[in-house]
Amino acid sequence: MSTPAIYDALNFPEKTVGKNIIKELICVQEGLDNTGSYIKVNELRDLVKATMKVIIDNPAKIEDIHRKTEKCSTDFFNYAKSVFKKDLAKLPNRELAKIHKKMSDLFKFSHGYAIPTTWFVDSDGEDLSNYLIGKVKKIIKKQKSKLSFAEVFSVITTPVKMSFAMKEEIESLKILQDIKKDQLAKKIFFQTDVKKIEAGLDKINKSLKKKIISHYKKWRWTPFTYWGPAYDLDFYLEVWSGLLRQKIDIESRLNKLLNFSQKTKEEKAGLIKNLKISKEDVRLFEIAAEIIHLKAYRKDCLFYAMFVQEGLMKEIGRRLNLSLKQTWYLADWEVAGALADNYFPADILNQRFKFSVYYQKGKIGVIYTGAKAKNFLKKFNFEKEKIIKTDHLTGTSACPGKVSGVVKLVDLPEEMGKMNQGDIMVAHTTFPSLVPAMKKASAIITDDGGITCHAAIVARELKTPCVVGTKIATQVLKDGDEVEVDAERGIVKILKKK
Repeated sequence: MSTPAIYDALNFPEKTVGKNIIKELICVQEGLDNTGSYIKVNELRDLVKATMKVIIDNPAKIEDIHRKTEKCSTDFFNYAKSVFKKDLAKLPNRELAKIHKKMSDLFKFSHGYAIPTTWFVDSDGEDLSNYLIGKVKKIIKKQKSKLSFAEVFSVITTPVKMSFAMKEEIESLKILQDIKKDQLAKKIFFQTDVKKIEAGLDKINKSLKKKIISHYKKWRWTPFTYWGPAYDLDFYLEVWSGLLRQKIDIESRLNKLLNFSQKTKEEKAGLIKNLKISKEDVRLFEIAAEIIHLKAYRKDCLFYAMFVQEGLMKEIGRRLNLSLKQTWYLADWEVAGALADNYFPADILNQRFKFSVYYQKGKIGVIYTGAKAKNFLKKFNFEKEKIIKTDHLTGTSACPGKVSGVVKLVDLPEEMGKMNQGDIMVAHTTFPSLVPAMKKASAIITDDGGITCHAAIVARELKTPCVVGTKIATQVLKDGDEVEVDAERGIVKILKKK
C-alpha cells in the first residue's frame, strides 16, 4: 500500500528543487505497523536546505507547485468518487487493473508533487517553522510591540480555506439544529442508548431522517486514514445525542465556523497593518499557510481514496483468493500482473505482514521478508533518539495558550476512551481518527513537529494550546503525570510524576 508514497518521496522532489536529492529510502513493516522509515541524514539535510532556498528565493515557483498539487488532490478525490459508484464485481480483470493503476498514479502526484514543502521541509529540525518564528520575533521587536509572538505567528500562518473537518462540522451542527427544533426527534435523541435512537429514526420526519443518513454516507470516510474502519451510523447518532444533552450553544459554534474565513482574513490584515509587515514577508507567511492547508487537504483526499480503494482491493482479493489484509500487501506494480495471471502467492504476502523491508532506490523498489529483511537491515547504521531525564520538554508552539492538567497518552483510536474532558493529550503524532480525543483535550503535545503537522492544524481549528516537535514526549511522559503546557514559549514543564 505504501509503495506509491515511497516512490514519490524519492522521485518527485525535482519538481521543487530541480533534482532528486534523496537516493534511497528504507521502510520497515511489522504487522500493521510501519516501525520506521529511514533516509540518509546528509541527503535529508540537503533536501531541506534546497527546499528552504527555493521558498525564500523563488516563491512564485512554490506557489505554482502548490496550485498544481491542490488540483492533483481534487482530481484524486473526484476520481475516487467515480470509482465508488462503479459495480466493481461486473468489471473484467483488465479494467480493475486500469482503475488500480490510475488510483496509484493519482496517489503519487497528489502526495508527491509538493512533497518537499508538505513533508520534508519541517521533518528534521523544523527549518521552515523556526525560520518563520524568527521573522515574527524580529518584526515584533522592530515595532516594539507587546503582542505575543506565538499569537502573531499562529494567526499569520493560519489558512483561510476551510478544511473538510470544518465543513463536516458545519453540516453536522445544522442537522443538530433541526433535531433540536423537532420535538419528537429531540426526545428520541435525548436517550443514551444509541440502538434505541437508531430504531427511533423511522418515527421522525422523513426529510430529517434523510439528512441524517445522507450526512453519515457523505462523511463516514473521515477517520479512515490507511486501514479504516470508517465511522458507522452509530457514531453520528451518539455525537448528536451527546451534544444535545450537553446543551451546547449550537448557534454560537456554527456562527464561529461560518465566519472563520472572513475573521481570519481580517485578523491577518490587522496584524500586517499594525506590525508593518513587508510584502515579501507576507508572501512567505502565505506560503506557510498554503502548506498547512495543502498538507491537510491532500491527506484528506488520500484518505477518502483509501476508503474507496478498500472496496477495490476486496474485489481484487476475491478474484485472487486472497484476504483484504493480504491484498493490501501487494506492491502497486504487482497488481496488474496478479490480475492477468489470476494468482499471487499468499505465502509471500503473509511473510510481508509478519516482517518486511521495502527498499526504494531511485525508481526501483524491492521488498525483502524474513531473514533476508533482517540481514539487509544489518548493513545500515540507524540513528536513535537519546532519551534524557528532564523536568521539562521543549518544542514548537503550534497554537498559543497556557494550561495545566493530567497527561493521557493516545496514539491509537482504541486508546481514546481514557481521555477525560480537560486532560492533556500526548501523542507521537496525530491523525483524523484521533480528533474526538483532541476535542476533549485542554492541550495537545506531540513528538512529531512543525507548523504543518496534523496536530498543529487541528489545534488551531479548535483553539487548543499545542506544543509539537518535542521528539520525546511519549517516552518521558506517562498516563497520570501532571504537566504545565506553556504554548506561548513551546515549553512543557513536568509538575508531578504519577
